[in-house]
Amino acid sequence: MFAPFARRAAVLGLLLVAAACTAVPNEPPVALTPTVGDTSLVVNSLAPAADAPAIANPVVTFYAKYDEATSAYMYYRSRPGRADSVDFIRFRVPREALLTRPDGSPFAAGDSILITITLVDPEKLLVRFEPSGLRFDPAKPADLKFSFLETDEDRDDDGSVDSDDTAILNLIDIWKRETVSAPWIRQTSVITIGTHEIETDVLGFTDYIIGW
Repeated sequence: MFAPFARRAAVLGLLLVAAACTAVPNEPPVALTPTVGDTSLVVNSLAPAADAPAIANPVVTFYAKYDEATSAYMYYRSRPGRADSVDFIRFRVPREALLTRPDGSPFAAGDSILITITLVDPEKLLVRFEPSGLRFDPAKPADLKFSFLETDEDRDDDGSVDSDDTAILNLIDIWKRETVSAPWIRQTSVITIGTHEIETDVLGFTDYIIGW
């Protein structure tokens, strides 16, 4: 799943900074080009912890309405003895955020559209938003928030949890790709380490993942 750690050692050595509980914007979008013929991940991705609960609702469907703000959630099953569960995804569509349908036609008062969110790869925590081609108003974008509370703390997959794994949190962003063979594009993201959350604006539908 992960690229050899040695390739990132020099970068990580420069990023050993103390974790903060305030929201900090990460780097601007950068495109990565996949190897020809390779449709696998071209970014390192966060993985679920070995004891993480399963996602309770891996497929979420709801109607987004032009005249109303709407939200949808994908969440983990509750741990034994606990009444509450952890939200994996929170997706919000503000009022009047719907811009155009996949066929290019605009939304108007009273319009709505069925949205589906699917966890397509639980090992890489990769989610897909449909319908493809749906667009949101750049002035009122939709908002996607992931929780990484239930992810593996051995982020570099070297068998130990140490300062290198902490440093990786300074590298993560939300990434998107338009198709399974398209390059991954890093999104401008805001990470709140204290609450284990990361979020980004959404202007259109595609695949999303937490990675670096």
